[in-house]
Amino acid sequence: MARLMSSTELYQRMETTDDFVLVDILPNNQFNQEHIPGAINIPLEVLSEIAPTKLNKNQRIIVYGQSHDNESSSRAAEILEALGYRKVSDFDGGIYAWKRAGYRTSNDA
Repeated sequence: MARLMSSTELYQRMETTDDFVLVDILPNNQFNQEHIPGAINIPLEVLSEIAPTKLNKNQRIIVYGQSHDNESSSRAAEILEALGYRKVSDFDGGIYAWKRAGYRTSNDA
């Protein structure tokens, strides 16, 4: 089972290490509008096909979705674990919690 991560813990990890991949599992259009800085986009519906080509099984992977009410990030963590990824964390609260904590977002527009 994936470890839950808070917005404060994610921010601290981002400030102190780059030894992880942050994966936004929202649809491309939502990712392009706004995402956590440094995140890559692999939408949930294609995660099982794309993950083996983009993600390293030896690296920490942190997944996030829209909010705590949306269980897509926990589903993404389950998919990755089923594919053999062992260092998976679920950023509980998603981009909603990130913004609510006062952290900045990026966009590709």
